[in-house]
Amino acid sequence: MKIYVFQTEKELDTFVGQHIIDFIQENEKPVIGFATGSTPLGVYDYFIDAYQNKNVDFSKVVAFNLDEYVGVEKTHPRSFATAMRDSLFKKINIKDENIHALNGKAEDMKEECCRYDREIEDNPIDIQILGIGMDGHIAYNEPGSPFDGGSHVVDLHQESIQSSLDYGFDRIEDVPTQGVTQGIATIMKAKQLIMMAKGEKKAKLVKRMLKGEVSEDFPSSIIQRHENVIVVLDKEAAKCLKEEDYERC
Repeated sequence: MKIYVFQTEKELDTFVGQHIIDFIQENEKPVIGFATGSTPLGVYDYFIDAYQNKNVDFSKVVAFNLDEYVGVEKTHPRSFATAMRDSLFKKINIKDENIHALNGKAEDMKEECCRYDREIEDNPIDIQILGIGMDGHIAYNEPGSPFDGGSHVVDLHQESIQSSLDYGFDRIEDVPTQGVTQGIATIMKAKQLIMMAKGEKKAKLVKRMLKGEVSEDFPSSIIQRHENVIVVLDKEAAKCLKEEDYERC
């Protein structure tokens, strides 16, 4: 595991963005896993700037979204599919047929999860972008999610429901109470994980994730067992780590 700490969010975003762009430029069929939420938005802005400046071609990229709300159409303004489209996909030249997402409105959610895992098996993810939730979740794998689980439907914990208010829902009553997500076993099959965390509110969580017991009670701790992980933090998110734990950038 490599842990890098940056003085500013912009430096962090530039590092991650350029790392992934370099990979895209060097490979014929790069498969990238994308996360929603506020943490990776700066990276997505970096992608857009690079594309507009003709420094990268996204037409060969295959994309997989991490998760979605259950009961929400892909076209719903608060869906994760819409969030990814609005924040990135419609602003670059990725092909629509190369964008894969879970369908929160599928009639048979169990079959939908199996379908998604099969698609990932057929297109193994090269780089998966991740963030850590305020209860230690990874994607929508809430505390208690099995490490050996594939994509599945999950009842969202109160912390996850509350955080959804930051993403455009007006009232907590409007937030879906279930999500559908890549499972931890699915995520761990990615060839490389990039875990991003920003801000002092994530500092104790980052320490628990990196230095605590690997436990299903704190799902993001599983990254300790992946053979190819890059953890990128701003200085605020790294406050609870010792300087010898990371490389200062």
